[in-house]
Amino acid sequence: MEDRDPFDEMYEALGPELARPWPPISDDEEVLAKPKKAKRSKGDRPTGGAPCHLPVVRAAAGEVPRAIRETETLLLDAGTQIYTRAGSLVRPVTDTVPASKGRTTTIARFRSFCQPSLADHLARVIRYRRFDKRCEDWVDTNPPSDMIGAMLAREGEWRLPPVAGIITTPTLRPNGTLLATAGYDAETRLYLALDRDFVLPSMADRPTRPQAEQALLVLEDLLAGFPFVEPVDKAVALSGILTAVVRGTISVAPLHAIRAHSPGTGKSLLVDIASVIATGRQCPVIAAGKTEEETEKRLGALLRDAVAVVSIDNVNGELGGDMLCQMTERPLVRVRILGKSEAPELEVRSTVFATGNNLTLVGDMTRRTVLCTLDAQVERPELREFDFDPVERVMANRGAYVAAVMTIIRAYQAAGAPRVCGPIGSYGEWSAMVRAPLIWLGHADPVASMEKAREEDPELSAIRELFGHWRKHLSIASGYTTNAVIKTACAKAAGSSFDYGNVDFIAPEFRDLLLRQAGDGGAVNSRRLGKWLGRIGGRVVDGSWLHVRVDGSNGNRFTLCETDAHAWEPPF
Repeated sequence: MEDRDPFDEMYEALGPELARPWPPISDDEEVLAKPKKAKRSKGDRPTGGAPCHLPVVRAAAGEVPRAIRETETLLLDAGTQIYTRAGSLVRPVTDTVPASKGRTTTIARFRSFCQPSLADHLARVIRYRRFDKRCEDWVDTNPPSDMIGAMLAREGEWRLPPVAGIITTPTLRPNGTLLATAGYDAETRLYLALDRDFVLPSMADRPTRPQAEQALLVLEDLLAGFPFVEPVDKAVALSGILTAVVRGTISVAPLHAIRAHSPGTGKSLLVDIASVIATGRQCPVIAAGKTEEETEKRLGALLRDAVAVVSIDNVNGELGGDMLCQMTERPLVRVRILGKSEAPELEVRSTVFATGNNLTLVGDMTRRTVLCTLDAQVERPELREFDFDPVERVMANRGAYVAAVMTIIRAYQAAGAPRVCGPIGSYGEWSAMVRAPLIWLGHADPVASMEKAREEDPELSAIRELFGHWRKHLSIASGYTTNAVIKTACAKAAGSSFDYGNVDFIAPEFRDLLLRQAGDGGAVNSRRLGKWLGRIGGRVVDGSWLHVRVDGSNGNRFTLCETDAHAWEPPF
C-alpha cells in the first residue's frame, strides 16, 4: 500500500470546504524542497575514512580508560615512535641540514605531543569508531578528544617506553657492545636517528693495543695544528672527542673548557672537531647570559630538546652557576618550564663545552671541569696557516673517526680494563670509558687539569688570603665575631690622619680583602662578612678550616682551626 501524507488524511476528514490552503509542489519547484535523508545501510561508513586494515578501537561514553588501554597496546604492537620523557609524550623529530661544501647531515631532537599532533599520529595507525544511533551501527570517527586529553595527562601510568636521549651516530654501550641499529634501544633507552649517508666501517670486537694505538694516531693527526701548552691540554682535547661520541650512554661527564689568551687561537674549532665526529655538523653555540638565570633558561631549552653537544661560546671572565654544575655532575636535572609552574626531571645526555679568552672557573665548577689551554704565542693567531682543514678531513670520512674512538675504548676493555688511575668522584663511568683508555695509551690524565682550575679559583684564592691574614693578625683557635674581625682589619696606625685619602691602616691588605668580599659604600658590612664566612666555613684549604659556632644572642663566632690535611694528595 502506498504511503500517504498524514496531513492529507487530516484535511480529508475536515471536508472539502477546508481544502488544503497551498497547492502541491510542482516539478519546477521540486529542487527547492528539502530532500529526505536516505537511510544508511548497516556496515556502510563515510568515504575517505581510516583504512579498513587498521586495528579498531571503539569509542564509547564512559569507557575512556578502556580506550586508552587498547590504544597503548596497539601502539606498542605497531612499534610507533611515541615515547615518554620528563612527564610528557614525545616523538623524535629529524631534519636534514647543510653540513659543509654541499654535504648534508641529519639532526634530531624530541618534540612533545599536544592534542592535535597526538590525534594525527593515532589516526595513522588506529581506526576509531563510534556508535551512530541514526544508522544503528558503528561508524568511523576522529580520535576522541577526551581520550587524548586523558592520555596526555597520564604521567606515571604510561606503558609506552621511556627515552633518555637522541643521537644520530652509532655509539658504544657501557659493556662495549655496538649500538648501530636505527630506532629505539631498550638497553640504553636511546633513540638512534641514523644519518642515511653515514657509513661505519667494520671493526674488531676485541681490538688489540696496537690497533688502539693506530686509532689514537688517527685522532691525534686532527689536532696537529693546535698550540697546546702542556701534554694534559692535548689529553683534554682527546677526551672531548671521545666523550662526545659515547656521552649518550654515560650518566654524567665533566664539562670540557677550552681557553686561550687571544681570539683566533682555535678554541671553537676544537669543539667543532668533536661535534663533527659525534653529530656530523659543526657545533651550534649559545652565549652565556648576562645573569645566571638567563643562562639557566638557555641551557634548559637545550636539555628539553635533548641536544647532543652544547657549546657555551666566548665566555668572558668567570664561568660557573648552579645549572651548569648540575648538568655536569647529576644524571637528572629539574628544568623550569617558562610560563608554567612546572619543573620536570630531564636526563642529561649532552656533552658540554665552554670556550673563552682567559676563562676562569669559579666555585664548584673547578671540580666539574677538565681544562684545555691553548697559546699560539703570536700577536695575531688567526693569521696562521695550516696544512689541512680538520673539519673537512672528518667530513670526508666521518665513519673512520667514529670507529677510531670505538676501537680505543674497546681495546682497553678487551685488555681487562687495567687500573691506570685513581677514582674521581661522580665520574666513574666517564673515567672507565674515556679517561682510563687515554692514560692506558700513554697520554696525560685529563683530570690533572682540574687542579690547575682549582688553583685559579678566585674564591679559593680569597680563602687562602683570609687564612694567611688570620694567622698574622688574629689568634688561631680563638673565636671572633664579625665585628672583631672588621675592627682588626680596619685598625688605623697611631697618629694616622683623619683624611680618608691619607689614612694608614695596620693591615691594609686584610682590609682590602674584606672590602672585596663584603664591602658596602667604602666600609665592610658586618652582615655580608658573616654570610661569606658562614659559606666557606668547614672548607679545608692548605690544612686549615674555619669553624663556625652559632650564637643567636651574641653573634656567631669564627675560629681558624688546623687539621692534618697537609698529608692529602690529589688522586692523579
